[in-house]
Amino acid sequence: MFDSKLLETIRVMNKTEIAEFIHSPFYNDRRVRKETWLLFEYIILDHPQCWREDLAKVSAHQAVFGNKPYTENRLNHVMTALLRLLESFLATKFSHIHPETGTLFAMARFYQERDLNNRFDATITQVQDLLYRVQEEDEENLWQKFQLENIKHQQSGLFYPRNSDLNLIPVLNNLDNYYITQRLIISAGLLTRKNLVKVDTSQAMVIYEYMSKWESFAGEIAQKPLAQAYYKLMPLLTDQADLDYVIEFRNYINEIKNELPAQHLKSLYKSIRNYLVSRYNSGESELLPLLFSNQKDEYEQGFLFEPNGMIRAGAFQNIVTTALKLKQFEWTRTFMDTCKHLITGASEPENEFIFNEANYFFHIGAHETALDTGFHLLKYDNFVYNLAARRLEIKIWYEKQDFEMAEYRLNALKSYLFSNKNNIPDQMKRNNDDFVDIFRQLMSPRNKNNPKRLSTLKEKLSLDRKHIAEREWFLDKLGVVIQST
Repeated sequence: MFDSKLLETIRVMNKTEIAEFIHSPFYNDRRVRKETWLLFEYIILDHPQCWREDLAKVSAHQAVFGNKPYTENRLNHVMTALLRLLESFLATKFSHIHPETGTLFAMARFYQERDLNNRFDATITQVQDLLYRVQEEDEENLWQKFQLENIKHQQSGLFYPRNSDLNLIPVLNNLDNYYITQRLIISAGLLTRKNLVKVDTSQAMVIYEYMSKWESFAGEIAQKPLAQAYYKLMPLLTDQADLDYVIEFRNYINEIKNELPAQHLKSLYKSIRNYLVSRYNSGESELLPLLFSNQKDEYEQGFLFEPNGMIRAGAFQNIVTTALKLKQFEWTRTFMDTCKHLITGASEPENEFIFNEANYFFHIGAHETALDTGFHLLKYDNFVYNLAARRLEIKIWYEKQDFEMAEYRLNALKSYLFSNKNNIPDQMKRNNDDFVDIFRQLMSPRNKNNPKRLSTLKEKLSLDRKHIAEREWFLDKLGVVIQST
């Protein structure tokens, strides 16, 4: 069962969706076989992981059918039935802002075609009440508002031809709102992948600015936080923003966050984070507190979590690394303990946790405890962790003043980089080659007692090696050695 579409679907559902399904008409339909309920209840015992050993088909068959002889086809039929039931529920849930609007639009068209004008008017009023009651307006809402005005215009044309032109203004305004908002959102999406997709997205800005000169459109769009947010985001994605602009934009997003749909708010915070990470990786260390503040906002609003409540190993490490660099030790420990069993996106999530815990102990000065975790003996899924673990071990031996062991592990890192030179991404390899180079110079006897050489090395690190791995640690160590000479 581990590789089934059924388990894959259930795992990505969040707790709210699981509860909604259990209380939905789909689940409580009397025509649903009891075996379907039993199978679902059995699977979700350890949701969202759903990877316990007894989820094998034989065990599941026994839980559903009792002592009946095992027949794979019998279980497959129930699995298929449950998957179809879940898909029907999810399709309904994700079809519309309000499930009622689709039905009401269909009924309005029926009433319009059959000349039931009073029923048409009543139904359209219901649709209007639903759409304008939505606080977090998204693209679907904007599109349905256009559809609403368009069907009202069609009705006016059928029965009041002389006045039908008057209804064109709200139709066109709503179409403009939908069009420009959608264009800005899609352009932003393309710009975030600019290294993959070379598309001129400047047209969206030109169209927006041109249309904003029209009084009717300007008044409408000024009341659309979604369009405003993506318009103001563009300078971040086209490298036209400075730090002051980023801070101003972030404050603006915080002010209107209750008016934005969660998926777009998450996307906007992520865009700010990516911008800050890019600038920080270019050597602007002063941005670290702002980056951490943004990460905390994302974490506290649940944006770092997957829909099923789990957190990606990469996201977990990034926030831990940022917090430790700022010496937010108490916050980091709480965050790590809270998310310890929620890490996903790795074949062995516990290894990623152990590495980050070792890094935590290193930063608080508990170097022996860091080694005791055994982080340096583990196997990791990717080069990011493999290299980070090797660098962490080298730093620990340096801090313990065991320079011979530090040199030994440094040579091992150099050999690892050479052996994997065709597989490690170029920038990552350069960053780690620079780490090896600077570390050797830090430990060189010629440099240790020569303040001038050390100062030159520190300046080189500050100006020319802004992408080097462990840059802050090197600057700190060089500062300590310079002061002691």
